Amino acid sequence: MKDPINSIFTTEISVPAKTVLIVEGGFTDKLYQIKKGCVRGWYKDLSKEVTTALLFENHVFTSVESFMFNEPSIFTVEALEDCVFNVASKADFDVYLASNETIKDQFYQAFIKRVLVYNKRIVDLLKIKPEDRYKNLVAEYPEIVNRVPLNIIASYLGITSVSLSRIRSRKETEI
Repeated sequence: MKDPINSIFTTEISVPAKTVLIVEGGFTDKLYQIKKGCVRGWYKDLSKEVTTALLFENHVFTSVESFMFNEPSIFTVEALEDCVFNVASKADFDVYLASNETIKDQFYQAFIKRVLVYNKRIVDLLKIKPEDRYKNLVAEYPEIVNRVPLNIIASYLGITSVSLSRIRSRKETEI
C-alpha cells in the first residue's frame, strides 16, 4: 500500500550537484522528498558556511519558516550530489492536508519527530565529544565519508577540518 504522505508529492525533478534549492533570506513554496541523492542545509556565519543538516534518501525537507509562515529562510539548502526529488507545492500541500485528517495527523507526527531529531542534535553538539559525534554519524550513515566532502562533515560536527583529520587518523590507527 502506498504511503499516504507520498501522495502529497505531485512532481519529480532532477538536479545536478551544487544546485541551490532554498536560499538563506529567500522564500520557498516547495516541499521536497529526496528520492536519490544528498542535500545539506547551511547558513553563512561571517565568512564561513556552517552545515546544520545532511539529508539522504527518503528525507522530506523545506524551510519551515518560509513554507509554512511565509518568512525568509534562515538557511540555504543545496544538492551535494546529483539528486532526484519528489516535490509538492504549498498550494497542493494545503489542499491535500485540508482534505484528509489522517494525512494531516501523519504529517504533523513526522514533523514532530524531525523536531526531536534536531533537539537531540543540539544536545549532542553540547554534550558529546567530537570523536564520539563522528563515530555516531558514521555508524548511522556508513556511506557518508564516500558521499559528503570531509570539510562539510567537519562543519556538521561543529569542528574544524584539521580536528576531523586527527579524529580519522586516530580511528584508522586503532584498526
